Amino acid sequence: MSRVGSWVRARLEGWAARLQEPIRRAGAFALDLWTHYSRHVGLVLAVGLVYLGLVQGRAAPAWLFQPVRLPQAASAQPASPEVLQALLRRSAYLGGTRRNSPALLIRQVDLHTEIPERPRRGIITYTVQAGDTLFGIAEKFKLRPETILWANYDVLQDDPHMLEIGQVLNIPPVDGVLHVVKEGETLEAIAQKYKVSPEAIRNAEWNGLMEGGEPQVGQVLIVPGGTRPFAGWTPPRQAYVVVAGGKRLPSGACPSVQVPPLGTGSFVWPVNSRWRSGYDFTAYHPGVDFAGRLGDPVYAADAGTVVYAGWSTVGYGNLIVLDHGNGYQTYYAHLSAIFVGCGQQVAKGATIGLVGSTGRSTGPHLHFEIRGPGGFVNPWRVLP
Repeated sequence: MSRVGSWVRARLEGWAARLQEPIRRAGAFALDLWTHYSRHVGLVLAVGLVYLGLVQGRAAPAWLFQPVRLPQAASAQPASPEVLQALLRRSAYLGGTRRNSPALLIRQVDLHTEIPERPRRGIITYTVQAGDTLFGIAEKFKLRPETILWANYDVLQDDPHMLEIGQVLNIPPVDGVLHVVKEGETLEAIAQKYKVSPEAIRNAEWNGLMEGGEPQVGQVLIVPGGTRPFAGWTPPRQAYVVVAGGKRLPSGACPSVQVPPLGTGSFVWPVNSRWRSGYDFTAYHPGVDFAGRLGDPVYAADAGTVVYAGWSTVGYGNLIVLDHGNGYQTYYAHLSAIFVGCGQQVAKGATIGLVGSTGRSTGPHLHFEIRGPGGFVNPWRVLP
């Protein structure tokens, strides 16, 4: 064993002797390298410090040098939002996010970013803005469009095209119906009218009804889940003119127009866009609002004769109606310009007007209807 140990020690000492020279040479090389390049590194650092001093000294704002009071190391109290905001501003300024920019964009510190959604405590109001639609307002408040209509019958009269900028709408907290209690009405009768149980109305916290109590005359009740029939769609009221013989006609109507059978029975797109920009085809809106920019062309969806070309005082605004002579008529509303006149025959795809926002409209679009022998036709089902 002693011989083996002696042999191992001899081998290790031999390896160590052989490594001494390479280690010495590597150390000498590193020293020479540092001596050669240290002057350059020092020069770069010196220039950088001088530049930073000149730039920051000339342009730095006063708040950069104001002291920030940090919490004591032993304190368990976290830094306030004001302290965190001050530190962020300094870090952003010195870190290069702002040099000569006149404005500094920094997110505000928010220690509580998760804000839980809470149900509204009652009826609130909303003022209609430019570009609003019934669908958009309903989506904003997570309600069905019918709920907005039913809650504002005195303003909208179940007609979404009665929506107008500046109107103040009632916004219920849940889907359903608002009901103003009349003389002699009972909770049972009101519930039956809107197809809900009396408990649904009584248990709605917003109504403040006591067990066994009846609502007061004039009280506004929120009826969760309630429904009612729509008042029914009727064309907007027109301004009338008096023609020969004392006959009253709408201002844009075309009396005594001959309507030959020009329609092909198939339809083309009335605008260049292929998407909706407002109301869809529903029971309370028997047409589609197609997207369009102000001044975009409007095309005849089929060959026909102009039987209306003019202004509607409520609803449609500038309106063109084409009768295709085969039982179908098409309506083009809210136009900014009308290029056709009474009795004029137009070909399928001809430009008849321009997209606008006239009448009851909160933004440029084309309200398009198809009326057939059986009533209103959903344009999505017949357009290519």
